[in-house]
Amino acid sequence: MIEGLHHIAIISSSEESVRFYERLGFQSTFRKEREYDTIVLMTGNGIELEVFIDPRHSKQETEPLGLRHLALKVDRIEDALCELGLESGPIMSDWLGVRFCFIKDPDGLTIEFHE
Repeated sequence: MIEGLHHIAIISSSEESVRFYERLGFQSTFRKEREYDTIVLMTGNGIELEVFIDPRHSKQETEPLGLRHLALKVDRIEDALCELGLESGPIMSDWLGVRFCFIKDPDGLTIEFHE
């Protein structure tokens, strides 16, 4: 069912975070500029980061700066949801075409299932 951690998503206020993670041994593998933010995928040390750079993001926003969600790698989303008796929002494709969906833990923390 759960195979491991897929990635860690972070909301950042500036490119400074990308430079910080580069100093820690991460390398940018993908970048997408959007109207309201920039997404940078980074890999290093056996870990994947998804950094959302949003200089206008206020600490009063629905999602705070810092950890955005926990993403767990699954073999097949539908099987994991069925086995756990969970429902999710829509199953979508990420920046690279890989399928994912979101669920919530009992306290409301967003959990992503990512194939």
